[in-house]
Amino acid sequence: MLVGKEAFCDFHTIQEAVNALESQPEDEERTLYILSGVYEETVRIYRSHLRIIGIGHVVITMNRYARELDAAGEEITTFATPTLFLGGHRLVVENLTVANTAGQGTDIGQAVAVYAHCDETVFRNCTFKGYQDTLLTGPLPPATKEGKPFGGIPLKKRHDRCRQLYTHCYIEGTVDFIFGGAVAYFEHCEIRSLLHYGQGEGYITAASTPEGQEYGYIFSGCFLTADPGVTGVYLGRPWRSYAQTELVNCRYGRHIDPRGWDHWDDPHNERTVRYCEYGVAGDDPLRGQRADWALLPDMSEEAPGKAQIFAGTDFWKRVGTHS
Repeated sequence: MLVGKEAFCDFHTIQEAVNALESQPEDEERTLYILSGVYEETVRIYRSHLRIIGIGHVVITMNRYARELDAAGEEITTFATPTLFLGGHRLVVENLTVANTAGQGTDIGQAVAVYAHCDETVFRNCTFKGYQDTLLTGPLPPATKEGKPFGGIPLKKRHDRCRQLYTHCYIEGTVDFIFGGAVAYFEHCEIRSLLHYGQGEGYITAASTPEGQEYGYIFSGCFLTADPGVTGVYLGRPWRSYAQTELVNCRYGRHIDPRGWDHWDDPHNERTVRYCEYGVAGDDPLRGQRADWALLPDMSEEAPGKAQIFAGTDFWKRVGTHS
């Protein structure tokens, strides 16, 4: 199935194509090709067993934001803002740029580009652009910190866990711009911090790893960069008490705060989170600067690899657009 602006394309919008695919049985994998162009639309995909392949420069963009008002005059909140929502399993997404262009500021709040409530999913050569809360990796916690439902996009499929691989991707943002409860492995990705309005502190991750889940976020061989003038960026803070984030042989710019990690105004989190950096030399000054409750394993200690992290499934081995 082909989406594009040309007359010979099956559909001219991505959502029209998705609707057609979702009317078909999921007993076999389908492929959706998208020709180069800018697609100004919100896209919701519930289908499983699907490949979404961008050809050329494909941009999906929208500008919804948390403090936007609905027809009743109520704020729509964070989880109604994503430009692209994925709710199925066994997905492959390649060569897409997904942006939320709402901007940032107190009158904007959070604005999600991608809401990945999906299991056994590979993202390859993708770009995710936004500011606060750019990439949400499901599942969400059971409720808000106030015990209320999150609202937003309805979840038709409930996944016990969301396992995701991001390879050769670019992700940008300011605050908590990679957040959620997934087992998510990022390899050889560029993670770029943008200037936060008011020059406030930045936070790359805000994991909400469920208690008892063995793994959370793993960044392997990634490059942490920043726009000029960006300083005081933390590697992560816990959205929930059992957050897990591990960095393996990553390269950092000087924008990273020497303390590295923040407990989000709750010292109790220091006893329950797992924040870990592999590949820090024994004589590296960082060992004396990082938060003393974070882990800096000895150089001889090996980090878990994809085979261990994704034990029981082979989705992460899928390569190419026809495998």
